[in-house]
Amino acid sequence: MSKFFSQVLLLLLLLQASFSTAFAHSKDNEYHFTVKSGDSLSKYFYKLGLSNRLLANLLSASTQNKQLNQLNIGEKITIRLHANQRFKSLSHQSNNKAAFDVILLGTRFTNSFKQVQKKFKPLSTTVVTISNSFGYDAQKSGLSLSTINTVVEALSWRLDFNSDLHKGDRFYIVSDGSKKPIGIIYNGSNKRIEAFSHTDSRNRSRYYDRYGYTLNSSFLRAPLKYKRISSKFQLKRYHPILKTYRPHRAVDYAAVSGTPVYSTADGIVKLKGWKGALGKAIIIKHGANYTTVYAHLSKYASNLRKGKAVKKGQVIGYVGSTGRSTGAHLHYELRYKGKRKDPLSYKLPTQKKISRTELWWFRSQVNKVLASL
Repeated sequence: MSKFFSQVLLLLLLLQASFSTAFAHSKDNEYHFTVKSGDSLSKYFYKLGLSNRLLANLLSASTQNKQLNQLNIGEKITIRLHANQRFKSLSHQSNNKAAFDVILLGTRFTNSFKQVQKKFKPLSTTVVTISNSFGYDAQKSGLSLSTINTVVEALSWRLDFNSDLHKGDRFYIVSDGSKKPIGIIYNGSNKRIEAFSHTDSRNRSRYYDRYGYTLNSSFLRAPLKYKRISSKFQLKRYHPILKTYRPHRAVDYAAVSGTPVYSTADGIVKLKGWKGALGKAIIIKHGANYTTVYAHLSKYASNLRKGKAVKKGQVIGYVGSTGRSTGAHLHYELRYKGKRKDPLSYKLPTQKKISRTELWWFRSQVNKVLASL
């Protein structure tokens, strides 16, 4: 009897040892990397014996995965392998906030997003009440010139600091100790503008509204529906009226007289009136750096006023041939910091949106800023 129990006990011990060994081998192998100068995902894959084809399939599986092509120093990468050394998953933790996993299920890659806790810094608020001008009152409130310039640049797409401000309007400048304000709120007599700072996973800082969109507008490539381009941007062009060669730092769009002309971006009307050889013209300022000019117009839109805000695509006037012109067309200029640029080739700003993986943190930050006021 004792011999039988001994055999059973031995069998149980063998089964337990076999199970323990199998369990140990089935445990995933994890490999942790902190990105250093010169590192890349392909370098890590090579170290682990993973193929370039696998890496290419992973990177092309989603827009989010493509970001792994450009790792930043200090970011964390964890690669998990099955017991047979085949790829199982990858975790990416940026320097900033967002983290996500890439998981291989069969032959397909899927993404899983994480919410990583991050401590908020204590906030302080400076209130600027308008009695004279923003620059004067902000300095009086103790703001540095650097901060004043940041506020003007951040809000200038939505606010004309020369004509929109009235006595009693207030600016709330919220800081967490960083070089630039984390929140900028303008409370005016007829509008409210909010801007919140966010640094993305590529370490690019911008200001966004509470919904995660930048305050700047995108640009239309053309300000009207035209028949053809009659004259391009060029440094030497024969002028049909003056009979001399002169620079033409604009684009002329040939169109039927009366064709509607649109503002190419959100902005504020700086001029509406006669401008010498340009005839009836409109000048619109877009943010702190961009200006557009629309000339040789036959007439203006009825509701257009100097100092009034306009939206991208809004009708501002109509094609004509006023001023020094040989036929119906629109003379269109694009200026950056006062210098004329070729509207057909110059890289224009576009409205950005915070990525889905970082939006949760941004909204938490916005709520904290607003709650501090």
